[in-house]
Amino acid sequence: MCKYELILFDLDGTISDPKEGITKSVQYALQKLGKEEPDLDKLERFIGPPLQESFPKYYGYNEEITNQAIALYRKRFSQSGMFENELYPSISMLLDLLQKEGCILIVATSKPTIFAETILKYFQIEQYFTQIIGSNLDGTRTSKTEIIQYIVDLYPSYQLSDFVMIGDREHDIIGAKNVGIDSIGVTYGYGSYEELHKANATYIVESIDQLTDILIGRKNERKQQINLVTEDEAPLVHRLMLEAFEDYRYMEVPSSALNEPIDKLIDALKNGTEQAILYRLNAIPLGSSRLQLKEDSLYFSRLSVTPSARGKGIAQAMLAWMEEYALLNGKQKMECKVRANVAKNISLYEKVGFVITKEEEADNPNGKLVKTVDMEKLIKREIPTTI
Repeated sequence: MCKYELILFDLDGTISDPKEGITKSVQYALQKLGKEEPDLDKLERFIGPPLQESFPKYYGYNEEITNQAIALYRKRFSQSGMFENELYPSISMLLDLLQKEGCILIVATSKPTIFAETILKYFQIEQYFTQIIGSNLDGTRTSKTEIIQYIVDLYPSYQLSDFVMIGDREHDIIGAKNVGIDSIGVTYGYGSYEELHKANATYIVESIDQLTDILIGRKNERKQQINLVTEDEAPLVHRLMLEAFEDYRYMEVPSSALNEPIDKLIDALKNGTEQAILYRLNAIPLGSSRLQLKEDSLYFSRLSVTPSARGKGIAQAMLAWMEEYALLNGKQKMECKVRANVAKNISLYEKVGFVITKEEEADNPNGKLVKTVDMEKLIKREIPTTI
């Protein structure tokens, strides 16, 4: 069953990878205007935003030159650029599944509607979409806010909660927020996690499989996974930590986690001074924690749960996993340090058997003293008795 009744898809960077066609068409336009740009990777920033914004922003063109650049871009793009394009793997399967589930699928793109229609027909996926809404060739209706609002107005009998916008750039997320609907940012396109997070995406996913989990709401297939990570997954652990610790940014003494460089975690994982775990639900990463095996205990820190997933037992699941891991490594105690003024964290640990062993003022890397409490839990493996 679909979580949303009307699903709006961005095109470039969400349904297909248009890099070659877009960057070469931009390169062509710049060349005709006397600007050589040999690095196509540098032109990736044109993927997603309206051309009316990108040419002035990145090359300082005035309105007249911008219009010339757009005309030159469209000349090459209409002839060959739109076909220098590839569907993302599994996107056709997702569209087919959503259609069978009864979802109303709509393309919402800043690309001119006529180009979007041609591209979808080229890929033979136009049959999945009830509407294909893009910008107008005369330069009107180019912003994502305008496009999304136009689509919402086409369906007055539906509530805003029935809609969701899926896209890979901040423009998709900001447009959805301006109109009042949910959004899903996809990092397999051309927007970064940081960009989508800063724009306040309702969800952020890394793959089409994760996107499917959210849209279909496969509640009966809940697959929980907790595992130690390698240094290659350090960026994911770091990202989850930053998202979770954002709550502490405006405290009197902000958390040092917010300024911790990712290199510190990578080095710790490489040299073995620290380990880290990730919690995934249906392959979606929702939680993480750092840990150290000491002489007689397991010490954990930076326990993180993404805000949208809190209250679902994820922290308790990670604590239980670490307790088992401690026992497997011959440790009979778990330890942590908690800010004294964050009662909810102290309560969480007390709920699963931790007790406060020490109160102190600790030096914070930000240069200020912070009141903290040390907490520990004695653990042992229960051996069942037989009668």
